[in-house]
Amino acid sequence: MKYIFGFLIIAVLCFVPAAMATDYYVNPKGNDSWSGTLKKPNVKLTDGPFKTLERAKLAIRTLKKSKAFKNKVTVNLASGVYYLNQPLNLNLIDSGLPDREILWQGEPGAQVTLSAGMPVTCKKRDATFWDCPLLKLPASTAYFDTSRIKGNTPKFELFVNDQKLELARWPDKDWAHIKSPLDQKTQFSVMETLPTLTGDIKAAQVHIFAGNDWYDQYIGVDSVNQLSNAIKLPDLTTYPLISGRRFYIQNLPSLLNAPGEWLFDAAAKKISVIPPADMASMEFMLTSLPNILFIDGASYLTFKNISFKYSTGTAITLKNSKNVALDRVEVSNIGGKGIEIQKGQNVILSNSSIHHTGAQGVVVSGGDRNTLQASGHVIHNNHIHHMSTTILTYTPGIDINGVGVTVTHNLLEYGAGTAILIKGNEHLIEKNEIHHFCMQASDCGAIYSGRDWAARGNVIRYNSIHDIIGYGMKSVDVAKNQAVYQSPDGARGVYLDDGASGFEVNGNILENAGLMSIQVGGGRDNKIVNNYIKTNEYAIWLDARSADYDWNQNQKILEASPYKSPVWAQKYPDLASPMHNKKWPEGNRIEHNVIVTTNPVGLFLRYHVPVDSIIIANNLVWSTIGKPRVNFEILGSNKNIVGNSWVQWAEQKIERGSIVADPCVSINDKKMTTCPDSPIKDIGFKPLPIDIGLIR
Repeated sequence: MKYIFGFLIIAVLCFVPAAMATDYYVNPKGNDSWSGTLKKPNVKLTDGPFKTLERAKLAIRTLKKSKAFKNKVTVNLASGVYYLNQPLNLNLIDSGLPDREILWQGEPGAQVTLSAGMPVTCKKRDATFWDCPLLKLPASTAYFDTSRIKGNTPKFELFVNDQKLELARWPDKDWAHIKSPLDQKTQFSVMETLPTLTGDIKAAQVHIFAGNDWYDQYIGVDSVNQLSNAIKLPDLTTYPLISGRRFYIQNLPSLLNAPGEWLFDAAAKKISVIPPADMASMEFMLTSLPNILFIDGASYLTFKNISFKYSTGTAITLKNSKNVALDRVEVSNIGGKGIEIQKGQNVILSNSSIHHTGAQGVVVSGGDRNTLQASGHVIHNNHIHHMSTTILTYTPGIDINGVGVTVTHNLLEYGAGTAILIKGNEHLIEKNEIHHFCMQASDCGAIYSGRDWAARGNVIRYNSIHDIIGYGMKSVDVAKNQAVYQSPDGARGVYLDDGASGFEVNGNILENAGLMSIQVGGGRDNKIVNNYIKTNEYAIWLDARSADYDWNQNQKILEASPYKSPVWAQKYPDLASPMHNKKWPEGNRIEHNVIVTTNPVGLFLRYHVPVDSIIIANNLVWSTIGKPRVNFEILGSNKNIVGNSWVQWAEQKIERGSIVADPCVSINDKKMTTCPDSPIKDIGFKPLPIDIGLIR
């Protein structure tokens, strides 16, 4: 009898977990009047899965209201496209609990898409043009970034077969150029001859780098003078206009002339398009809703195996939320940002793909800078690529702020500007692969931070950073109507700009990582240690900033931080110590690095350093062609020497214990191997991990 009783106990224990779970099912072919507890419709078609996510949300709320929320809940989404009439908004009411998480998931093996888009039907007008009448207009009525995008262009985008099309523009490819500013920030003549422009000129818009290669914006057009070949803008550019800088003009009927371009006729409620060539069949989609998923103040939620597409703004926003996970999601074809995590605690984005976003791929902030409490947010094992397709600069793959964000094992590739932008404290950037960034910007870093003496505790460790390009103006000749741009130009691998301080850059592999693999731009107390750098440009550039740099702005930012508080003073004693000279890069350490130059003249280092308060030691340097040379300035003295030999630099006795030797090192698939008798052991170089990059 006792054996039968024992068997019953085991049977009940095996059965109870399945019975305790609560499952709802959603299917595009379902019905919101059904119970949602069946995966497929019953024979009589009287019950089956829900049709919409909103109905599933209501079912969970009803479950809670009836006090039946005693177990985990899973919302299972069947394969298909779910076109949303409004974003899925979740808040505190929709939260799970520590032992009763709520999972929204695409069923295993399913292909599930939540779409903020609006399909449109287009018909061929003639051999060139197609027309798409709009029975209704997209929901969005504002640009996703009203500070950097102004004008009267459509607030939505057009895709065909998942390919983003261009608003009708001139030039069709590349850029036109400013000939001469006619005032400081609104009027300029054009080097190239403007085409004949028809239609309402006030509907036109320029995309412009007004005064440099690191900041772009969109501005409407006030007027065009075809006789003087000049353009007048209704709003000020952020930077003063400069000859040779680039722009293009878009959104006029006369500019619709090339494959892949489109135009919206608001009066006729019609889109005209010249589709890309060689497409046998075409599906047209407009971005419509500004958002797809919006979570505010919720906890213990997971979203898994779901694609999010075609929003005009930010696809997924999480505000003030805790213990939320996004796992194996795809976010693509987004007008603005892919994912934004604002404040909250312990939000995890993992194993996901974020690509083809108009602005940032991922924006994440959180933690308490006063107390240095970490956010606990984690960005892990994601593929992030082709972001910043609309706004090209300061819209990185991952944009970090606050305290204690962890970014690990991601692959970031193909961005117009920066890959990772860092603000705040105690962030960890580890074991990521980063390549092909700064494709449309100069004075740009793959990993960038700047202008904050108090941004301490940040670690950039064990990353592979390679093929960082840069694109910028080389020369301009107004008389000849000629502006010459070049690539590569002005990129950096790790860019600690304008006094960025307290960083640890440790154990990274940098190959072909721009004009400067690592730049310390006047900052303090940075540790550049145990990195492998191979370059035909500068490996490390340490400077004291130009004479006209305003250090008062750094001082103001410092005073606004709680650096004198006990918790900060204990954590960052160097920050509380008096500065000998705030204009000098004091307290930096450059140690145990392996540096290989392939530059024909061997020039690979540039140091602007004080005699004291800096440590440069135990590095290994090697030139594959010729002998290594160094540019250096010893601050506080009259020694400012360009192209010095390594021997002359060593004679200054600032760098100690370093050697010139062939490291006998090779890098293959982000892994370092060395010869048995490699001299890197003589400088205390520590082995690098072999698991850099995506975990597949």
